[in-house]
Amino acid sequence: MTSHLPLVAVAPLVGCVLALSACSPAPTNPTTTAASASAPPSATATQSATPTPTATTTSIPAEPQTGAAAAAAFKTWVKQYNAEQWDRHYATLVAAQRKIITEKRYTTCRDKSINPTFKWVKTVKTKANVKSKIPGTSKTQPATLVTARLRVQGFTLPITAHMFYEDGAWHWSMTKENIQGCKK
Repeated sequence: MTSHLPLVAVAPLVGCVLALSACSPAPTNPTTTAASASAPPSATATQSATPTPTATTTSIPAEPQTGAAAAAAFKTWVKQYNAEQWDRHYATLVAAQRKIITEKRYTTCRDKSINPTFKWVKTVKTKANVKSKIPGTSKTQPATLVTARLRVQGFTLPITAHMFYEDGAWHWSMTKENIQGCKK
């Protein structure tokens, strides 16, 4: 099965329809930077003087842009899904979809849904640089497809996730159906 949400699994025998997300490669940033303000001590400053803040940057290492890293990000997605950590899910949603669905809408939608528990069995394969349209948007960008075996409700299913690499980190996308369901 292939999906844009790291996984869309259909188990007709148990009536379980599940949509998970995926991520894909984007820019190749070796690091991401975060700015912070600090005021260096001044030898001539008096107690009444206000120091002038100066901007400094802290380098945050980028996640590797590899199939193994994409698979690890998908595995983290599954753990967060099982723990219902919707805020963490939203933080790694592909940027184009964060523009069309708010975090509040996403978390409310997930809280209302029935969420089966998945058990990660193994990564089967990865395929890099697959041109993928991000559902609900007109944007297309390369994805790394991660196929894994997951166990849900007594069945082991192959699930393929589209993982997108943006700003030094792996991101996932919701399916068109999930976006429509969460916009209601």
